[in-house]
Amino acid sequence: MDTNTNRTNRGVALLAVFGAVLALATVLAISVGCAPKEADDAPKPTDQEQPSATSAMDGQPVGWTMESDCSLCHTVEAEGAAEPACPQAEAHEAQVCGDCHTMESELSTAHADVKFGDKAPTKATVVTVEPQSCIDCHGSMEEMAALTASSTALTDSNGVTVNPHERPEGSKHDEHPATCTDCHNNHSRDLPKDAMKYCAQCHHRGVFQCGTCHELRDR
Repeated sequence: MDTNTNRTNRGVALLAVFGAVLALATVLAISVGCAPKEADDAPKPTDQEQPSATSAMDGQPVGWTMESDCSLCHTVEAEGAAEPACPQAEAHEAQVCGDCHTMESELSTAHADVKFGDKAPTKATVVTVEPQSCIDCHGSMEEMAALTASSTALTDSNGVTVNPHERPEGSKHDEHPATCTDCHNNHSRDLPKDAMKYCAQCHHRGVFQCGTCHELRDR
């Protein structure tokens, strides 16, 4: 009788343990099923919304000098200077940034508050190339005009061609003398287009003609 009783008690205990385990599993399953899930069609964060990579140096002053590696921040310019699509890149591949960007005072002011992690501007914010830097290698404007006398790079929509380095005499040109960097950008892919844009500040776009709108303005 005692043996049967013990067996019965063990069976009841096992059933109780099994029931408890089953109840716990049910509770966990319900909890997981009720937990909030991100909908499959929920909008995924875009690259712009993703947190940008950070560095331990972010926020610290750069401490710019003329010997700094400009390519660390100015990646667009660095890529352009090494790209075959930029006509002047190959001609200047032996040059480093400081060979042309020589205006240390302006550069120092522009970089005074720059910190690691700052986004570099996509375009230059100040002029830092002196005309003399170009003249030392390429010669004067008169010397360049002699070399480009037969150039057809600047031809307007009427078929009029002008020497890109020889500006006709006139009060407007005399008042606003051109410098090399007005048309030339070592990181540009289309020099004639750049030059045309400079000319279009005063001339009709795509037409090298004076004496129309200028005369009306003078009146």
